[in-house]
Amino acid sequence: MPEKINFTKTALLALEPLPGKRRRVYDEKQKGLVVYVSPTGSKVFYCLKKVDGKVEEIRIGDVATVTIETARAQAAKIINDIAAGANPAEQRRRKRAEMTFAQLFAEWTKEARARGKRSVANDERNYRLHLQGLAKRKLSEIQRQHVRALHQKIGKDSGIYAANRVLALVRAVFNFGIKELDLSLSNPAAGIKMHREESRDRRLHADELPKFFEALAEEENVDIRDYVLLSLLTGGRRSNVLSMRWDEISLERGIWHIPSSKAKAGEAIEVPLSTAAQEILRSRASANGMQGFVFPGPGRAGHLVEPRKGWERILRRAGIEDLRLHDLRRSLASFQIDAGVSLAVIGKGLGHQSQATTAVYARLAQEPVRDAMEKGAAAILAAAGVTNPAKVVPIRKGKRSA
Repeated sequence: MPEKINFTKTALLALEPLPGKRRRVYDEKQKGLVVYVSPTGSKVFYCLKKVDGKVEEIRIGDVATVTIETARAQAAKIINDIAAGANPAEQRRRKRAEMTFAQLFAEWTKEARARGKRSVANDERNYRLHLQGLAKRKLSEIQRQHVRALHQKIGKDSGIYAANRVLALVRAVFNFGIKELDLSLSNPAAGIKMHREESRDRRLHADELPKFFEALAEEENVDIRDYVLLSLLTGGRRSNVLSMRWDEISLERGIWHIPSSKAKAGEAIEVPLSTAAQEILRSRASANGMQGFVFPGPGRAGHLVEPRKGWERILRRAGIEDLRLHDLRRSLASFQIDAGVSLAVIGKGLGHQSQATTAVYARLAQEPVRDAMEKGAAAILAAAGVTNPAKVVPIRKGKRSA
């Protein structure tokens, strides 16, 4: 028997997902109106109606954004249109088949944010950097050879890891269009083999640190210089450091609180700030105040978004090759290990999560983690030949554009 309820806000909110399959619930008041509950818990209104012997599923919208009254009115209109000889589902398929990739990406981004996807900022960055060639193309024009060629080009120009992330993004966007928007298309990214990825162990080595810090001291862009230093001294993820806010920082307690909404594992992280990291933040607070973002920017995000050009300048000046921003996170952990810090303490400081270590992390106090941060920072500064943390922040004016 089909599951039926009277659609109310309370009743829809109470609907629980079923493991491994989509749950379908009919409205008792409006014929043909259903809510699909995905295994992940998302809820979407649809109108179901048989047309020419085939049941058409016509998407109305997310329960979170479409009211029940609107959904009922939309379902009634769809049924009336079908009775008059139209096929709204087919009309939508034709219209959406003429969407551009940019339009589909915008729809996917909206839906991803609604379900709380945490890596949307990274996805938008990859779209901006690598997918402009597809942006204005009609979806029906994008063929597998185009995606394959793009994958190869990105692999050559930006590395296999970036290429694989972009390929996965294109695949996800098309899958969304096919499954959620009823697009009558094949996925041009399906079946394309990812580049083989190997575990990366690159880090800043002790003999590289003096020239690395010399290059940082010569960097005229204050924001880039401080961003790189804080990335190294906190081990923070790229997106977390870029979007760091002053209301997340307690200089009195020496803590950076990363809220659960920004944390990769979905749990808030408290990162103890070493003396050197606090010195950098105090310098920025003195120069710019403590409102909004630590690294403000002029764009829509409101903060620094793309430090790549500045990063490349620093590496050229230092004569260092094959080092990525994320390797700074690995570098701090490596120096902590060299200083004798336990893996559990390092993991807590970096916000790592795993079934095997979560219980251990939960029992750790902050003081061992703070001591680990101090040891890691001290080892880095000692290897760089910097004896006073204040030297990390040269007192001079610099440009703020990348």
